[in-house]
Amino acid sequence: MKAQSDIRAKLIQRISKDKDIFAVLLIWVLVLMCEIFLFNYKYWNSLMDKPVDVAESNIQFSGITKTEEGYYVDSNWAMLEMTDINREIKYLYFYLDGDEIVSTEIQICAKDEANSGYLTAPSRRVLADVKRSQYIRLHYSGEVSSLMISVSGLEGKTIQSLDIVLNENVPILFSWFRFLVLGCVICLLYLLRAHSFVWRYKTDLTKYSQKTVVLIMVVVQAICFWGMLNWNTSAIDWYKTWDHHRQYYDLIDAFENGRLDVGDAADELAELENPYDSGARDRAGLFFQSRWDHAYFQGKYYVYFGVVPAVLLYWPYQLLTGNELPNYHAVYFLGVMIMLGILFLLWQIVRRWFQNTPFVLYLTVSGVFGAASCLGYAVYKPDFYIVPIMTAIMFGLFGLGFWISAERKTAENRKKLITWRLVMGSLCIALIAGCRPQLLFIVSLGIILFWSNCFQERLLFSKRSIKQTVAICIPFVVVAALIMWYNSARFGSPFDFGANYNLTTNDMTKRGFVWGRTGLGIFSFLFQPVNVNAVFPFLHDFGVQTTYQGLTLTELMTGGIYWLFPILLVGLYGLFHKNWFKDRNVYKLVVCSAIVMVVIAACDIQMAGLLRRYFLDFVWVAMFGTAICIFAAYQCALEERDRTKSNRITRLTVSLSCITLIMVFLCIFAFSEDSIRDANPILYYTVQHLISFWM
Repeated sequence: MKAQSDIRAKLIQRISKDKDIFAVLLIWVLVLMCEIFLFNYKYWNSLMDKPVDVAESNIQFSGITKTEEGYYVDSNWAMLEMTDINREIKYLYFYLDGDEIVSTEIQICAKDEANSGYLTAPSRRVLADVKRSQYIRLHYSGEVSSLMISVSGLEGKTIQSLDIVLNENVPILFSWFRFLVLGCVICLLYLLRAHSFVWRYKTDLTKYSQKTVVLIMVVVQAICFWGMLNWNTSAIDWYKTWDHHRQYYDLIDAFENGRLDVGDAADELAELENPYDSGARDRAGLFFQSRWDHAYFQGKYYVYFGVVPAVLLYWPYQLLTGNELPNYHAVYFLGVMIMLGILFLLWQIVRRWFQNTPFVLYLTVSGVFGAASCLGYAVYKPDFYIVPIMTAIMFGLFGLGFWISAERKTAENRKKLITWRLVMGSLCIALIAGCRPQLLFIVSLGIILFWSNCFQERLLFSKRSIKQTVAICIPFVVVAALIMWYNSARFGSPFDFGANYNLTTNDMTKRGFVWGRTGLGIFSFLFQPVNVNAVFPFLHDFGVQTTYQGLTLTELMTGGIYWLFPILLVGLYGLFHKNWFKDRNVYKLVVCSAIVMVVIAACDIQMAGLLRRYFLDFVWVAMFGTAICIFAAYQCALEERDRTKSNRITRLTVSLSCITLIMVFLCIFAFSEDSIRDANPILYYTVQHLISFWM
């Protein structure tokens, strides 16, 4: 009987393996068919058309003058008009060639059988280096009698050659990149289906095979992150030209010269009644002469951004290489460390509380955790401002990971606290004060973690635990003493970090705490619906609407985090399902993480305003609670032996993870301020046409 059972199991395994191989091959065949027929439908749709070259002699120009070199554009709204066409037009090929012409925006108008006057279509961007943008599908009614093309953005430039073809045969524009990415994504989704064999393997990073998979994942993430980090070609160079992006370089120079300030301010600034009033500075002619976004105090300029990144990253790099560390290089290093910190933290959570967590679930949650918490925004704008935030997040991840891993059980099944892990955890958490002070609220998570150790097992703050107590407290004491001295030496108070002395658009010394801003901030940060339409990137930014009678600093937003990152809904849902958690302290961690998230968001709106980068402050805290809820829900289903429930959790997690990653990707292109579209139009419109293939 046993032999028959083994044979049956091997047969089922073989059939399953053959089925998976066939499914993967079928996926690649279908993706290939999509690439050839669906994504290149323009080729098949235009295959039988007869192209009509439009001679330059048949084009009437307005705002364009004929020259020996070609055509000189002397108007910002030049026009090209073609008459007596009298045929149906399906496609227009439009290409301008000129040494200074990279892209142009055109708007096509036509007189057709349904419109005796010109019918105007939405504008389109045509780029010399994006071939797909040059073939435009037209949808006019019947025969077109006249066609007019408005060209904008070329004033003062010379068109060396003009190429316009009506009913052009669109070539096959096969994209290997789209083919490979789409094929890999669908194969991955197939692998992550609820009944896949991958869900049978539990997370155990003590195994060499799983360590290898994690390493490969980190390497792939790091390579992708580096490539994407160079998308915003403007932002990566700001450190070369903008003084407020060079503050850490100035701070290092000050330290080397035995100073804490980064320069003396003009005497005229001190003579103003209120130098923090931007209007007063402007009227005195000092708006551009004063150092933007620096702390001004008693005639000197200071850097109010956290000092820890300068000391731990920028200064050592400068000493070793003799060069300045580019801000986006710092962002890249911190991004990779955050990837490692997430994997480390989630492994400690799984090891301590959720040992039945599937390895693939651990990997999935860690990938979404990083993308949503900060890596997506870092791709959009890898500048100086997110360096201290990302440094604080890195320390927070490692700090919580060390604290969670500090509790172990002895051979006698008694609890103990590992001293060096307590030290490392406390040191990491304490260093947050020198990066992004408001993130120190995560200390409350430590209180919950060690509550039973303090008041039940007496493993902390008791006579027999002096070593562990000193280990958890000393890092806070040392770091606090150094930072308080640093603050006191600069601003006369150990608790003054100097942010209120910032020379910016408003007087932050008078900002204060106003409850009226809190509701707007919480709603905008957490629950504001997104702005979507049918045009790439489908997700678009928008201004914050409010009736608040006072100063509210805002940037263009894309929506609240529960709309942008729907995976967080699992964490929100978990707040109302205490039955998922066998250990009540773990449930308290989830509740506390939600409270800390809201508190940090409220602090940000009170201290500064509604700025998009402030999402980084609290999204990672929300993801921490969400990850715990996902692991808890899955383990609860396993313990109840409810296969249907575990499969439902699997599908929900994978689905929400996919939607979250898509939203993160679209957010990168959604911003119109300091946008990738303006900085790197070739990339932007290439991606646009690869996704919106129907354009």
